[in-house]
Amino acid sequence: MSAGDGSRAATSWEERKLFRDLSAILPDEMSKRAAEIPEDLPIPPDQFVFGPLTTAMSQMIPESASRKQEQIELLSAAGYLSRAAWQNLAAIRFMCTFLSLMLTGALLILSPPALEPYFMGALLIVPVVVWAIPPLLVSSWANERRALIETGVPDVLDMLNMCISQGLTLQQALRRITPEVKAIHPQLHSELTIVQRQAELGDIQRALHAFSMRVGSQEVTSFTSLLIQAESTGTSLAHALREYSDSIRSTLRERADARANSASFQLLFPVTLLLMPSIFMFLLGPAIIRISDFYGEDGTGLQQGRQQSLQALER
Repeated sequence: MSAGDGSRAATSWEERKLFRDLSAILPDEMSKRAAEIPEDLPIPPDQFVFGPLTTAMSQMIPESASRKQEQIELLSAAGYLSRAAWQNLAAIRFMCTFLSLMLTGALLILSPPALEPYFMGALLIVPVVVWAIPPLLVSSWANERRALIETGVPDVLDMLNMCISQGLTLQQALRRITPEVKAIHPQLHSELTIVQRQAELGDIQRALHAFSMRVGSQEVTSFTSLLIQAESTGTSLAHALREYSDSIRSTLRERADARANSASFQLLFPVTLLLMPSIFMFLLGPAIIRISDFYGEDGTGLQQGRQQSLQALER
């Protein structure tokens, strides 16, 4: 064998992989099953809010890919982790819009001619409002759940610090503190339960990254990044948790102070719109009554005196 053949054989051997693709020796059915991802798997029918009609109803109102992804993230942050969550939301929006349209149309048909313009405007406005309300509710629920989870993060950090200081690993510490958080922070308990199960099936770092992606909170992202970095680099996790716990508590305290300071400015508009008209009526009411009496009674008296004076001159 020549030198060229030897180098070619060495190059081809170096390019080979230790674990080659097993699709050639596996049956076609098994290879297709291994290539499937969770999003492509069938969804159980009991997860649909309207049964088999949910899929068809969710396609009635078109949504862009970016808007759909944003709604999926909001649903995940709000605690709706089912793969049928977005389809249920779209089906509910379509059903609410359709029912409001039918109800407003029936009222338009049965209304008297004098009220037809009002019901005609309601026929255009009410379905749009009803169609927009469910995403707003989901966004509100997601923000509320994020706030509750952020409130429980400092307590989890302290509990992790105590467990890790006693020699437990991060995964063992999560397994130990997860049942203790359920009574005080149920939302955070559900997320930590998912993290624990994903860590048992795979990797703790991927489970923490999925946790931060589900919640979408800055504090949770910083918390998971700290744990991932300490787990990957092998640094002192107990010291980092202690410092970060104090930092996140001060951050939450500053945020609460900022909300309290802005409350006075936010209350300015309700006070102006609701209290000031009643105050004006209370202060200006007597003056308005006196002015009306002056122009009413006094003006009549002056007119009568003028007429009497004219009659006296004529005599």
